Amino acid sequence: AQVCQLLEFVAPRPPFSMRVLCFCDGAQYAGFRLHRAAFAAGVLVASSWHTSDAGWVDPCEGSIGIASNGEPDHKILTRVLSKHVSEGELNGIKSTLVDYQALRRDPSDLKLYLAQLCHLDPGLSAAEALATMINAYNAVMLAMVVHFNPVSSVLEIDNVWMYKFGTVNGSKVSLDDIEHGVIRDRGNGGLAAEFGARGRIHAGVNCASLSCPDLPFEAFEGARLSEQLNAATKKWLTNPTKNPGLAGGALKLSHIFKWYGVDFVNAEGSVQAFVKKHTGWQVADGASLDFIPYDWNLNELNGKASWSGAVEAAPFPHGLCIFVAAIAMLSVPL
Repeated sequence: AQVCQLLEFVAPRPPFSMRVLCFCDGAQYAGFRLHRAAFAAGVLVASSWHTSDAGWVDPCEGSIGIASNGEPDHKILTRVLSKHVSEGELNGIKSTLVDYQALRRDPSDLKLYLAQLCHLDPGLSAAEALATMINAYNAVMLAMVVHFNPVSSVLEIDNVWMYKFGTVNGSKVSLDDIEHGVIRDRGNGGLAAEFGARGRIHAGVNCASLSCPDLPFEAFEGARLSEQLNAATKKWLTNPTKNPGLAGGALKLSHIFKWYGVDFVNAEGSVQAFVKKHTGWQVADGASLDFIPYDWNLNELNGKASWSGAVEAAPFPHGLCIFVAAIAMLSVPL
């Protein structure tokens, strides 16, 4: 408990304050015991993961940065998605999968799209801005996987959520900056609230993992954004391998509904009401909620699903957070 409290202090913002590698939540792993020194050694090894960005050239720092006039050309990203994304199943989860190997061989269109984001038109409407930021998240995530080439999970990329890998409108940004800073504004609304898509935006951003809502076959566009988000939300909710739905009076859902419950409550009054609206299921207002384990295996075409880490822990920053956990474990009895 002391370790969990310490981690809450080190990483107070959702989703990083959640269970770290599931080791803090003894109820989830009854009977699971490790000698504190062995565990500390293990997390210290994890904190030493380092992924070099040597060789990566940010398109906005090179010669192809494009001054955007109006909404960026999202058709470029659609070319990437339509070519490299396909339906499939991996580790028992039905999901769109990405041919990262092919994309790695020819990332030219992906880089060209990232160059569209270097300088954004300040006159974008809320719909255009939100579509652009959702696409920016997905494009930066693709670029990180293509460049860092994790073996089985994005969690192998050092500090994947907080690392300022991309450039949007002249500023270096992380995935966390895009999703939680701009789109959600740390749960206070952001572009999602301005457009009226709190809750639905979670069906649009893709974290390159099997339990994430599907990466779409086309980019989001301001003119069709509401329609696209509605379709993505329904597809995500009605996929029983990602959201099993009603079972014995309980509503079994993705952990995303636990991590970001405030967004769904702000959208429709409750998680239950949000699900009912977007599925047509007869969900009682007081239906109990049950959150299924989250699978962080990479959403890779022909992937091996060999991730051996936790499958339901929320994303968290590596480095300092893990180091502090290891040091603390040396002094806290198990």
